[in-house]
Amino acid sequence: MKKTPTERAVGKILAYDTTLVTSKESSTLLGRGHRITKSDVERLKNSGVYQVWTEDNKAGLIYEWEISLEIAKRISDESTEVVGGKHGIAFLVSKEPGLIQIDHKELIKFNLNQEVLLITKGQDHAVGKEEIIAAIDVIPLGIEKERMENIVKLVKRGMVRVLPFKYSKIALIITGTEIYEERKKDQYFSIMKKKCERYGWKIAYKEIVPDNQELETRAIQSARIAGVDAIIITGGMSVDPTDKTPITIRDLGAKIIAYGIPMKPTTMTIVSMWKGMPLFGISAGGIRYSDFNSIDVIFTRLMAGKIPSRREIALLGEGGIFWNYSNKRNAPLSPEATGLSHRKVKRSTARVIRG
Repeated sequence: MKKTPTERAVGKILAYDTTLVTSKESSTLLGRGHRITKSDVERLKNSGVYQVWTEDNKAGLIYEWEISLEIAKRISDESTEVVGGKHGIAFLVSKEPGLIQIDHKELIKFNLNQEVLLITKGQDHAVGKEEIIAAIDVIPLGIEKERMENIVKLVKRGMVRVLPFKYSKIALIITGTEIYEERKKDQYFSIMKKKCERYGWKIAYKEIVPDNQELETRAIQSARIAGVDAIIITGGMSVDPTDKTPITIRDLGAKIIAYGIPMKPTTMTIVSMWKGMPLFGISAGGIRYSDFNSIDVIFTRLMAGKIPSRREIALLGEGGIFWNYSNKRNAPLSPEATGLSHRKVKRSTARVIRG
């Protein structure tokens, strides 16, 4: 490539994307391969581009779009695939839902080259199918062949990868007398349905129970008999006198790893294992913060067969205030918004859905 003043580049072929950056967007103004016209000159200068890279026959350099794709292909394993992006960036995307796994030692070793950078989402970050897990970006426009060969030696296949979920069938036990009596509409089922669609899970058992320890215990036992892989209990997690979920889980004999986890939102979460099966309780806060909560952070690990230790959960306190958490008070909700109604109260047994 050759650096050329913009006004002298008319008729030449752009060898590198030019960018348009405003407060509302960051996009390509003119793309690589475009033949520059007279009308392009003013557009380029208006965007601060007074010199451009044009094609040249000079050899010896490997350019960034070639470099990023080559490095991405060498990192990618059977759990990821390579997708080319704009401005010379290459991405690794997930082939299947799962947890991102990173070889931290190799990542640091690679990024110390300071010319080609591997940028990833965090360790154990849960992703769905075809989601970005990493980007490979190149700092200089081009690198000499010999230097490129040295950088390639730092690459390790699978240094960032996706661990597929081990389990897929979950039970959803929804607690709350007000929901059971149809005074308030359940909102957790639709939330969990969306999460299951993203992560490739299936709600194989659902039951709504009142704030009654005996009925909650019976529902959990029934879910296990139905052959699920893991159980989520929603609601009943705070210190209100009617809340029964923590007591129920304790009395079942489950091994409690943590009751209360250092993250915002959904601090009031219980993480436990019951006879080898994940038994997970989450507060009603998962409704307000439906887009991201402890299900996405901790339950996903359990579904991948990774049982977190108490120390690992304690470490969540660093960086545990997540992007979607806010302490701003919401305006009072109307009865329609909360789902309250004057429908006749049903006092039948818990409603069960299997399948």
